[in-house]
Amino acid sequence: MIRSLDDLNPTARAAAQKYLDAVAADLDAEFREPVLCDLRAHLNDHLAADATEADVQALIDEAGPVVTGQAETSASETFKHRLTNGFRLTDADARVASTWWNPTDDRLFLPRALGWGWDLNFGALAVRLGLIEPDAESVPFSSTPDSAFKLAAAVPVALAGATVLHYAVRGRSLPSSLPANWDVAGAPNRWTSKRQAMATDLATTVLPAAVATWAAYSGRPRPNRAGAIAASTAVASVGAFVTLWRSLGGGRHPWAGPSMLGVLTGSIGGLLLGLAKAGRAAEIERDVHHT
Repeated sequence: MIRSLDDLNPTARAAAQKYLDAVAADLDAEFREPVLCDLRAHLNDHLAADATEADVQALIDEAGPVVTGQAETSASETFKHRLTNGFRLTDADARVASTWWNPTDDRLFLPRALGWGWDLNFGALAVRLGLIEPDAESVPFSSTPDSAFKLAAAVPVALAGATVLHYAVRGRSLPSSLPANWDVAGAPNRWTSKRQAMATDLATTVLPAAVATWAAYSGRPRPNRAGAIAASTAVASVGAFVTLWRSLGGGRHPWAGPSMLGVLTGSIGGLLLGLAKAGRAAEIERDVHHT
């Protein structure tokens, strides 16, 4: 048993990835990630770190062709899949990565990676803006170097540090009650104690920073690391902005809500774009050295 395909030697890993890429090419976008998650788990469970390319091929042959039943899926089964897919904990970070960054899918909004609703596909947006090619990477983030993940984790860490510094410097001067909720006009409509506000703001920035740091230095597959860091950055961005918003006290601030949305979108999109470009640069450098 291995933790991820990264534990295999290069030739065995290439054989496994080639198999996964071939399967992915034949699947509809709706079914692709759940099937690939199951296949990765099957390979991880049945391969050892010293497995050879022949061992990988033998396991693939033993598994046989992938049957998804997508053509025969009933309406009720499709509805059940969409209803429960966002609440599966298995490879949730990989689902975040493949949903938030899927440049090969031209839809701007995809079914949410976590929960119900729709997520913005930053990959499709980047393609429309001409920032990246839709086929720039065979599998997004699979070639992103470890150094890029460590640099990306610095974003939520910086947001957490700013929040800690805010309460360390301004904590005593803040009023005893701080806004806990705002209406559509940006005016506070519910209040909480300063201690409760501080605990909430620190939890929503420090904990995501810890998760992002762990993901950056872990041995998990690169798409999983990208998803974990992106999700952590999203939570930390909201936590840091709410900290700032609270410090404004009462009064209407209609610009605050749209500004928070802009900060959230910019932080996630910029982070994923940076990781994708780092992966593409690594692929180009590898190809140049192999020629």
